[in-house]
Amino acid sequence: MTTPVPDAPRTADPQAAEPATQEATDQARRGSWRRALQSLAHCTPTELAIAAGVGVVVMAAWILYLPLVDYRTAGGDTTTYLAMARDPKGVHWVPLAYRGLEPWLARALGGPDHYVGAFMWITWTSLFLAGLALYLIVRRLGGPHSAGLVGMAGAMSLPMWTHFIFDPYLVDGPAMALMAWSMLALINGWYAALPLLLVVTGVARETVLGLVVPIYMWLRQKGPLLPLPRRLANWVDLSAAVRTVLFIAPAAVTIWAMRQATTYLEDSSTLGLMKYGLLQYVGTEVVPRPLFFLTYGIAGSLGLWWVLGLYGRRHGGRLWWMLVPVFAQWLFGSDYGRYALYAFPVVVAAGIIAVWEHPRRPLLLALVAVQSFVTIIDVELGAGPRLYTLLPSAWVALGLMAVAALILWWPSRRVTVPRQRDPDSQRDSAVAAETAAPSA
Repeated sequence: MTTPVPDAPRTADPQAAEPATQEATDQARRGSWRRALQSLAHCTPTELAIAAGVGVVVMAAWILYLPLVDYRTAGGDTTTYLAMARDPKGVHWVPLAYRGLEPWLARALGGPDHYVGAFMWITWTSLFLAGLALYLIVRRLGGPHSAGLVGMAGAMSLPMWTHFIFDPYLVDGPAMALMAWSMLALINGWYAALPLLLVVTGVARETVLGLVVPIYMWLRQKGPLLPLPRRLANWVDLSAAVRTVLFIAPAAVTIWAMRQATTYLEDSSTLGLMKYGLLQYVGTEVVPRPLFFLTYGIAGSLGLWWVLGLYGRRHGGRLWWMLVPVFAQWLFGSDYGRYALYAFPVVVAAGIIAVWEHPRRPLLLALVAVQSFVTIIDVELGAGPRLYTLLPSAWVALGLMAVAALILWWPSRRVTVPRQRDPDSQRDSAVAAETAAPSA
């Protein structure tokens, strides 16, 4: 009898195995990159690319549609900022002279002959980046991809936002973008990048120091959102306080050093500027016309989004502390609409998430669409874009806010479905009733 000989072990073809191994390595590398982005930014690379594309399209559409202000006749703060770009070493007015980031970049990129064009493109690029930061904030707060896109496009189409496209020689574009990215770094835990972002933000606009409040309150996660005054211990977190100081100190030192190295026109002290703003702007402009400035500050800034954000306030969490430095500017200036626009990272983000979760979402999205196109009314009527003015878009925004409040808080009629009791629980109840009957 012959014993069968087992087959010899087969050896895989090395030439066939090598491409398969390389393909598996590439897939693993792509997968790890996607997971890393998902962990850092709470979105996939495809979603981020789509968001960037939508942002570019929205910006391009408004750039092509809106007229461009003539920088030679713009007047106001624009005159000082362009003078800073034309002569960075000159003596300029404060506090505008403290906001040197964009004028210096415009001079560095455009030179003495093309700094105006460089100023324009820096502003437009910054507004795009601010919109992209808003999309990422929506994703971080739990909003879906489509909600982030709508919120980003809606914010980038606000009348006050498009004013900076119409007049791109103001420094608010980079200041808004850097502030939004600083808040995004905070809530995403990008703590290594946060101090650098705050430093650059401070060079763009000195109001960065007010961000100490939302930074501390976000880091102080162990207590309730709004502790009671009698429980002082709930307000104090030494660890959060130390980290807040470490984050904001480089920006504070940078701002101080810049002021020491340059000569400015008039009083350059912080207290002197605050006193001047309180007495001159608030005292002589706001106090005589409080209703006008309140309407201009709310309806002329984020409009409908204030109501949506108020309804979805739970989604913003501790990021709502951003409103403290935003509204603090109202004490020292009178351009309330421009100042209030800086609240867009939390107001729009919380608002669009609330819209997406509401049962009347189609109606609310229709209101968002109207709010996004009201700038066209200002342009076609020849009324704007313009600051310090209640444009037709502001009155439309007031109407949209009233309708949105009605839609959001009006009780929804829901069909009541009778509860189905579990058969086991029904049987247990019957047995209990039979047992209790003799004792009765």
